[in-house]
Amino acid sequence: MKKNFFRSAFCGVLFLAFLSAPARAQFYLGIRGGLSNQNARADQLKFDKNSAFLYGAQVGIKFLGLAVEGQFYRADHNLLAETEAMVKVEQEMDYYYLGISGKLGIPLAIVYPYVTVGYGTYSVDLKGLGKKSDRAFNVGAGAEVTLGKVGIFGELRYTDFGLDIKDIAWDFGGVDLHFGLNIHF
Repeated sequence: MKKNFFRSAFCGVLFLAFLSAPARAQFYLGIRGGLSNQNARADQLKFDKNSAFLYGAQVGIKFLGLAVEGQFYRADHNLLAETEAMVKVEQEMDYYYLGISGKLGIPLAIVYPYVTVGYGTYSVDLKGLGKKSDRAFNVGAGAEVTLGKVGIFGELRYTDFGLDIKDIAWDFGGVDLHFGLNIHF
């Protein structure tokens, strides 16, 4: 009987503490830009690393240290490789991402450092070869500095995914560097 009373009392105190905590859920909209750095391979052909400007937008909701964010971004790459016969191969690639990410961080007074895990659709359009999409995870870390309703963030994100286009196995992946601006409501 005493155990049940103490358990119930403990749960009640935790429940009251949760209710008395200030609710700070924030909805936000933002834009992003940065560098996409893809390591592309097509069967035995490895393309040189090629950094390209990426741009996009996000919408999310943050509550205490947790955030859920929907994202879209794209980058246009010019891939270049050299075969064993010293023939140069150039390939234009448009790269798109549409997905959702969860963030777990420490909500300090102004700074919000976080780790992120996302899942979404990666679409690759190889000029002259076709367009294909696949779903994959991404992981990263970043920080957001918020002053009033404006937040500025920086984030590193690693991706790795593969596609078959025109019976050629393509492997993509790399580290993307994102910077952006969020408006909190």
